[in-house]
Amino acid sequence: MASGWSKLFKRADLTGGEPDLVVRLLDAVASILQGAQEEETFREIRAQIKEVFACDDVSLFFLSDEKPSPDEGEWVLRVRAGFGEGNRVTQADARAVPALVSGKRLVASDFLTEKAVLKAVALAFDEDCFYGCDIENKKVVLLKNPTPEDDMGSGDLSVLAIPLRHQAKVGRVVEKTRVGVLVLYKTPVRRDLAELERPLRSVLAHAVVSSRCQLRDPVTGLFTESFLKEELGRQVNLFDLTSGKLMGGLVVGHIDTLHLYRQTLESAAKVDPAEVSQRVSDVLRGVSLCVQRRASDHALGAGADYKCGYVGRIGHDDFGVILPRLSAFELCMWGGRLAKEVIAHPFQGEEMLPQGEVTVTLRVIPFGAHGAHAPEAIWKLGKDALEEVAREQNRLRNDAAQLRTVVNTLLALGPEGRWVAPSELSKEQGAPAAPAAPAAPVVTKVAGLDLVDDVTAATPPPRPPRKGPPSGAGPVRPPAPGPGARRPGPAPTGPTRRPAGAPPPAGPGPASGPVKRPGPGPRPGQPQRKG
Repeated sequence: MASGWSKLFKRADLTGGEPDLVVRLLDAVASILQGAQEEETFREIRAQIKEVFACDDVSLFFLSDEKPSPDEGEWVLRVRAGFGEGNRVTQADARAVPALVSGKRLVASDFLTEKAVLKAVALAFDEDCFYGCDIENKKVVLLKNPTPEDDMGSGDLSVLAIPLRHQAKVGRVVEKTRVGVLVLYKTPVRRDLAELERPLRSVLAHAVVSSRCQLRDPVTGLFTESFLKEELGRQVNLFDLTSGKLMGGLVVGHIDTLHLYRQTLESAAKVDPAEVSQRVSDVLRGVSLCVQRRASDHALGAGADYKCGYVGRIGHDDFGVILPRLSAFELCMWGGRLAKEVIAHPFQGEEMLPQGEVTVTLRVIPFGAHGAHAPEAIWKLGKDALEEVAREQNRLRNDAAQLRTVVNTLLALGPEGRWVAPSELSKEQGAPAAPAAPAAPVVTKVAGLDLVDDVTAATPPPRPPRKGPPSGAGPVRPPAPGPGARRPGPAPTGPTRRPAGAPPPAGPGPASGPVKRPGPGPRPGQPQRKG
């Protein structure tokens, strides 16, 4: 016989002895914590909670990043997994229907029942306490911290909202963060069941937060998919701010026929089936090691080494690499060397694969290519390309000759939005234009400082100096005489010479005639001659 608190968890549908609740609970917690990605963690929470608490279904409400409208309050909860996926609950739902208060039974209706369920979820998140909603016998009642005495006769609770809080103890302070609400439908109302729900909700909060905040994948050592998406947004923003001067791109890769590798190992008699998962994990780690090595140590030539790539895991068989500051041609060169490095890496049992070795299929997406301007669009292009590669390889898995044509391939997104070979990419892009000769710097002086401004456009050559006075300066005047000096008189006017053959000018009257040159006058100091 079971004794103590565990006797209340006896399952009537099981025969052959009472189940050990502790074992089932630990198995459920282990399965939840083993989820490598957020979606897998959500699926495990739903499946395991339904098994442990014997409820009909589960909904996982989590705090959303979307900005609420002014009439919705300060936060928004959205169902990420379970029943009603995609539904929303806002802070305004906690204040809806003022007549619906805890412990007051009202006549049930479709509108009142829906508002009671939403209000229970909103109050559980807002007040950090358990809330329930029981709907029986055409009555609906909202319950705060429900107990077995609150049951209206059926032995279960229609809705039980359990707030999820992430707690971290730092010294004497316990830091708390609101994560979401776990909602159980048609769950038994038992006093000791609540004692199990309280510690379990902390485990669930840690499992959800760890999958969201984890920086690196524990198996491959690569960055997680969420971090890779955030870094892609930052790099694309730098590309936009510099108008494409800071080049770069995203390279996504798929480990070819990894599912065939697993099936081959399982069917091989010389391989223990228990070691298949270990061999597959070794392939994942080996490929990730090659990718990390190439992203952190890639020779560009002339003594320049590239060491700033970001490598992350995408899904199960895929990976992505963000390579800032590389052109489309350099991205393709990087992918070609990575493919050769993966082929050279030894893997156990790879000789049994159709292609005879573990290979990777790569797709190159340069920033700014056709349809690759926003980070969301670039990420979607990469995911769609990986899914297409997986579907094509799965379709041709039974034809070894055709399968070899779709593995170990390298394509790049061309300017027209289609996947092309690296050689065709250079043809479509054309030869780069020759850079213009740098213009002469323009020197200016401001407040006694010599400033040199770079001129991008070509400037005309300087004009040669003009002879004579500058325009607008007027006639050139002689320097003023010094003190005591005689001022020069007017220029002497004499007879003008007439050109040969020209008639003499008309005189003023009869007295006009040839002008007689006066004789020499007496010199100073000589007597004047008489008559």
